[in-house]
Amino acid sequence: MLDFPPRTPMPGASSAAGHLTVRKALARTASRTGDWRFFSWYWGDAIAIDGLLAASASLGDGRPRDLAAEALDRWASRCPPGLDDALAPGAAIASLVGDGTLSPAAAGRFLEAVERLPVVAGRVPALEPHRPAYRFGVCIDALYHLPTGLAAIGRLRGSADLSRRAVAMASGILDLVRCPDGWAQWYDAARRRNNGIAWTRGIGWALLGCLDTIALASGQCPVAGLRDAAAEMIEALAGSQQDDGHWPVVLGHDGAPSETSTAAFFTAAALHPEAPPGAWAGAVGRSMRACLAAVDEEGTYRGVSADVLPSWALGDYLSVAVEPSPWGQGSALRALAAAADRWPG
Repeated sequence: MLDFPPRTPMPGASSAAGHLTVRKALARTASRTGDWRFFSWYWGDAIAIDGLLAASASLGDGRPRDLAAEALDRWASRCPPGLDDALAPGAAIASLVGDGTLSPAAAGRFLEAVERLPVVAGRVPALEPHRPAYRFGVCIDALYHLPTGLAAIGRLRGSADLSRRAVAMASGILDLVRCPDGWAQWYDAARRRNNGIAWTRGIGWALLGCLDTIALASGQCPVAGLRDAAAEMIEALAGSQQDDGHWPVVLGHDGAPSETSTAAFFTAAALHPEAPPGAWAGAVGRSMRACLAAVDEEGTYRGVSADVLPSWALGDYLSVAVEPSPWGQGSALRALAAAADRWPG
């Protein structure tokens, strides 16, 4: 990942036992993530690459970084260009272009794909206009995929315009998915409204995407609006956490099944260098312990919902299957990497 401001340990972050446990889980999860052999890109893949880079930096181990670089080189050198390039991990690409690992053409390829996307509303594009389920809408996940990539390449190139576009796009996505219960998964231009279902994994995507965009765009353009949005989201999640450290799959539905990746997103966000001030220590302690419990002996992050297609029926969110996934691995890697330096244990 691009260099964020240095982390400062949380007060009391010195428990050797907790630190060692986190590092072991991080190494195991990073190794397991290498089983996903990325070529072209799909929703959620980007965070697996981001997570591998974060794990490498936290562990001082070049192997996770090598896995990320290998995947990106395979894509850049062998995969035919297409609209799916907009789902590539733009922030990771910018980082590896910046240190000379990848050709600058990789960043250009990502930007070209984003430029080709049709606009749904304002500065917000449809991320997969060539797939029927997504062609006229905006998914909250896009806040993680697109603005961070634009801001990272803007920082790499010293382009304030790209950073401004990133912040405007992130703010526009949040406006489209705002709903009475929080932030919905899906906005549909054909219906001129969002589906009103506050999917907690999606809120995690948006929160972490906001914080990454803030970190990458700061100094190039104003980010105060995104800071306010991030504070609102983390407060909403902290206030609805269950006793076991997890969240129900839909915000406000405490009887619903848990979604383990939400705990990972919350942990990574609460320990992020740009995290808003707040009394999150109790909540992040519970969420971090929930993350550790969800990592099995092979390094698989368990209990993460499978691909969730946009729906207007609440029941479709309350009965999704769970399975190993790149977005599960990536969210866990980002949480564990953040905790390796800053969680008291």
